[in-house]
Amino acid sequence: MRRKEALFFVLILIGLLLISNTHLGYSFGDSIFKAVGIPPWTNTEYDSGLHVSVTVGLLVIVAGYIGAVKFYQVRFPKIRSRIILSCIAVAFLFPIVTENAMILLKYNSVSVSSVAFSKKNSECIYRSEEANVKADCTITLFNYGKEKDVTVRPFLIRSTANVEFEPMMIMLPPHQKVGVGTVFNGKLLDGTGFSGWSNDIGIEIEVDGVKIMWSS
Repeated sequence: MRRKEALFFVLILIGLLLISNTHLGYSFGDSIFKAVGIPPWTNTEYDSGLHVSVTVGLLVIVAGYIGAVKFYQVRFPKIRSRIILSCIAVAFLFPIVTENAMILLKYNSVSVSSVAFSKKNSECIYRSEEANVKADCTITLFNYGKEKDVTVRPFLIRSTANVEFEPMMIMLPPHQKVGVGTVFNGKLLDGTGFSGWSNDIGIEIEVDGVKIMWSS
């Protein structure tokens, strides 16, 4: 019986892992689903529609919550509020935990894998003069390790315009989250008169000739 009771708390924990956001701004469940080859969204092209990983996580939490309350409420009358408060605390602390875990894991790294991009709080404002495009961007980077110099290049994820930006080298302090504001120059490969604002951007990060594309 005790194993069955404990199983409900395991379900709640699994559900929280699926729905909680990492420091990079996406749910940990997305990473798990992608790792096993399951799309986390029903619309895989635009990451839209039904958020499968979060939906599954919520259902698992509800199942665990109902079971835990059923078995423990008599002995612990405040079990409902304790579970809810614990879930809120885990969701709030999870981004901090994942960020510090990555810093510990890659503390001495000087490779491209020690730098990550977050779409959260990243954005670009575009304006063009004929085929020349300038992008005034704020990008959020995490330098988990000791890499000092990285080359970055933004790209548009969903846009009717075909723009190719020039890469730019950026210096990063070690073991920190950094918001970098800079202007990128680019070429409009088709059409003219491109302008606007977007936070739906990706970043190509390059270190020593090795590149990683970050789009989520």
